[in-house]
Amino acid sequence: MADAALEVRDLAFGYGDIPVWEDVSFSLEPGQVAFLTGSNGAGKSTLFRCLAGWLEPDDGEIYVAGEPFTGRTRLAPGTLAFAPDVPSFYDDLTAAEHVELVLAANRAEDARPRAERLLERFGLAGYETLLPSAYSRGMREKLALVLALMLRPRVMLLDEPHGPLDREASLVLSEELAAAAREGSAVLLSCHHDVPGLVPDLSLALCDGQLRREP
Repeated sequence: MADAALEVRDLAFGYGDIPVWEDVSFSLEPGQVAFLTGSNGAGKSTLFRCLAGWLEPDDGEIYVAGEPFTGRTRLAPGTLAFAPDVPSFYDDLTAAEHVELVLAANRAEDARPRAERLLERFGLAGYETLLPSAYSRGMREKLALVLALMLRPRVMLLDEPHGPLDREASLVLSEELAAAAREGSAVLLSCHHDVPGLVPDLSLALCDGQLRREP
């Protein structure tokens, strides 16, 4: 499917002789939202790290916007954004400086108004001069989401983004993800519970080392 935003073919990963999952295959079209569920230890975060190029799978292929993708692939700016389950930031950069860095690295100056709006919506306006280390867990998650959402990437990978958020912020996130999808971003997010205000186009579940589609 050359026009798929994200296509995964027969992906497998394990630690030594212990497989985590295998034969993982699915695709996401532009504008689709997919939920990934699974119990603790099912390998959801490992799958996200493989899809983001942080880990190398043992087998299989990943295509982003129709092109083969690995951790050594140089993607065009704004193609893929990943917010891991535990976001990390530069120790000596404030939140505002993180925004500036990501805008510059992705040549996305036109995304500045969206970044400012997202900071306001997530309640971070007025706290941009602080280091992320001074933020609560929920605030760090919000900053990571601002950095991903402001770019409107072709593929957005979000590992447990609603988990650290209160209900109000969760609803804001769902609204912003729906808006990003309407503008063409393909979104894959993991969750352990119902996500308020967002209905997926595709539901996937990792169980016993296999990926299955849920009705």
